[in-house]
Amino acid sequence: MSITIKYDIITSLFLLSLFVVNSCQQTPDHTSAISIHTDFEGGNLGEVEQVAENHWECAVAGESDWDNRNRQASWYYFRVEGAKDQELIIDLTKLLGEYNYKPGAHAITAETRPVISYNQKEWRHLSDDEVAWNEEKVELRLKLKPEKDTMWIAHQPPYTTARLDELLSSYQDDPLVKRSKIGESADQKPLHLLTITNPDIPLEQKKVIWLMARQHSWESGTSWVMEGALRYLLDSAEGKALLNKHLFQVMPMADPDGVARGGVRFNKFGHDLNRNWDLVKPDEMPEIHAQKTAIVNWLLQGHRIGVFLTLHNTEAADYVQGPDLPEGHKFWKYMSEYTSFRAEEGLRKMPETTTAGQPGRMTVNQALWAEQKVPAYLMELKVEKVDKLNARRSVEDWLALGPGVVKALVAAVD
Repeated sequence: MSITIKYDIITSLFLLSLFVVNSCQQTPDHTSAISIHTDFEGGNLGEVEQVAENHWECAVAGESDWDNRNRQASWYYFRVEGAKDQELIIDLTKLLGEYNYKPGAHAITAETRPVISYNQKEWRHLSDDEVAWNEEKVELRLKLKPEKDTMWIAHQPPYTTARLDELLSSYQDDPLVKRSKIGESADQKPLHLLTITNPDIPLEQKKVIWLMARQHSWESGTSWVMEGALRYLLDSAEGKALLNKHLFQVMPMADPDGVARGGVRFNKFGHDLNRNWDLVKPDEMPEIHAQKTAIVNWLLQGHRIGVFLTLHNTEAADYVQGPDLPEGHKFWKYMSEYTSFRAEEGLRKMPETTTAGQPGRMTVNQALWAEQKVPAYLMELKVEKVDKLNARRSVEDWLALGPGVVKALVAAVD
């Protein structure tokens, strides 16, 4: 992705040169020039403009759906070069969008905090002193002094398809996990289903749990939770013991295309991958088609689903939503008592659809309950400050939720 930078004349003695940010070359006369790049997996940013020396306006690209509605500006991820030890101001702009056909929504708020890294491995949230919110303009200002010449900035800790591939490759010879390809995305990326259980014990003796993550590509926290769950099941004695009585069907990356391009919540054809489960168009929604087909085929083969859970991120609230069944209440209770999750309202009532009067607006849990009577639930995990932690969730906090999710799902079906 190339982003054109617009330069202003700051004074008659200072004229900045036009360049393309994706180029890794610095001109001989400007070896210390600051540049901004998105040439890596998940990188994305809109128009970038330098408005003063060491002051940049960076629009968040966002995405709209197939009919140019429901714009979401929920993801940015970029690299800054050449700014070591310099006071740097970056304004994140063009944040306003639309959610479920209601204008005025914005996922980047006064309480969200970008993360930075110098190696794309360790990430930290910016402190309150390093940000400023402009309510009138709906903009977030970052005030930084990078410690190194190369620094990455993102909405929350990124989780790429490359990391997932590396994780799954580490288990390729593990008899407890089987990886199956259930279809392809719009860009022909494989869609995987992981079957995790003790294969020596008959299925008839087990409870079946389905787990899904990353239907919306910006929601990287869900992938960290998924990794924590997989590591718990496959690496710990406690987790492995659960596999004698439980079978887990796991869809770890529902939108690999969006994750790769730094997308938000729509696929190549502009369809929300958690809004169209009641009106599936195979050619335009191959991700939903493949995932729904795998679930329905499982049921048609005479198998049960004890509970289904899809993981999501939202700005300001943890909650669980789904049918008013014991499974949902038990899941909520365990998460509330034993993890950083907090939702005092209890199990949230699930509407029939996200947008009344419009077909093709059901989430996965709404459609599975309406059409198959599967006890299907959606859990949102907030990216703003978490009360129990008195902090925003770090990578370690996201990973720590994984075992808790597994135990809560087991508690729901036992």
